[in-house]
Amino acid sequence: MNLMRLWQIGLLHPARAFDAIRSKPAPQWGFWIVVFFNVIISLVTILPLVLLGHPPLMPSALTFLPTESYLAAEIFFLPILRVAVYLLGAAIIHVGLRLLNRTSDIDQILNIGGLATLIVMPPLLLSDWSLIVLNRYDFAIVGITHPLITVWGLLLCTIGLTRLLGVETKWAFGLSLVSQCATIPLLAIFAR
Repeated sequence: MNLMRLWQIGLLHPARAFDAIRSKPAPQWGFWIVVFFNVIISLVTILPLVLLGHPPLMPSALTFLPTESYLAAEIFFLPILRVAVYLLGAAIIHVGLRLLNRTSDIDQILNIGGLATLIVMPPLLLSDWSLIVLNRYDFAIVGITHPLITVWGLLLCTIGLTRLLGVETKWAFGLSLVSQCATIPLLAIFAR
């Protein structure tokens, strides 16, 4: 099944999409999807903002990187940071499952994160591009759209853990939430 078809199924029937990735090579499949989308974000969202002279949504939180150069630097470090956050989030879920004496498969958890990324990123990119074109890319709007996408990703990870690993819904949701709560502050420090 190609990625476009899998994305369509993921939008309409997420559980079926997770069933469809059982046979995908894990963790490579999910990892490369995450890498791809994060490079795309840098090239088609952050780079245009830099070229348009758009300031970061918030001032730099890093003393060594001034606000006026922040977005240009972010083009290069954000994909690496986002991939690291993806790996950390999967590790948190894996360790949580093991602490609950549940079976876990870190490779499948990484594929679950990859499929969630595949499903949520096209709408997020479309939203961001629309805001850039309309000159409305500001914290007031992005501060709403991005958290909504995060909640959608949380629900998708819950479905994926339930479908692929047989985790009870309450634990799947709880571990996905803990993973998000641990990784979002890290992103908030660096993503501007």
